[in-house]
Amino acid sequence: MSVLRVENLSKRYGKKQVLKGITCEFHTGINALLGPNGAGKTTIMNCISGVIKKSGGSVTLDGQDVFEMGEKYREKLSFQFQYQPFYPSYTAHEFLRFSALLKGMPEPLIEDEIRRVLGLVNLSENLDDKIKSFSGGMKQRLAIAQTILNSPEILIFDEPSAGLDPFEREQFKRIMVKLKETSIIIISTHIVSDIDTITDNLIILNKGS
Repeated sequence: MSVLRVENLSKRYGKKQVLKGITCEFHTGINALLGPNGAGKTTIMNCISGVIKKSGGSVTLDGQDVFEMGEKYREKLSFQFQYQPFYPSYTAHEFLRFSALLKGMPEPLIEDEIRRVLGLVNLSENLDDKIKSFSGGMKQRLAIAQTILNSPEILIFDEPSAGLDPFEREQFKRIMVKLKETSIIIISTHIVSDIDTITDNLIILNKGS
């Protein structure tokens, strides 16, 4: 079982202290960051992934500093942002193929993997549809498919239920349960029902603490 550990993590923007010495661990399984908007959930995720630089503290994976690991760490990680960018003129297939190539997937495995992840998010029939024709919920499901492509060891989801209807939210939970045996899954949300029945490790945040 892998452990991603955050110790005394802090982040400051000028005089504003956004994270105030956070210490916690994320294990293989489903880890939830629960808290109101502005609690610091996204900032923690951005620091863990290296999207932004931390002001202090450390982030380690199985005892190794993730920033010293460099590319080896990034190869293990996939991050779904709250507002995921897309190429509207691409089809779902083209977008996922492009993402697979960026992830360095071997060419012979790509087509089967695209079909696997689209099946998990119920978009198989939309393989050749352009993303600009997708509803908000469909785009969110495509973002989930992109994130789980190639089965990364660390999966980070920032408010993944945004735009999903109740059925799609339940489907997302089922997907997470399928992946929890092999991945460290980190989900940020302010909605308790998104994670109440599936979470193995719950971290509650408020005002950066």
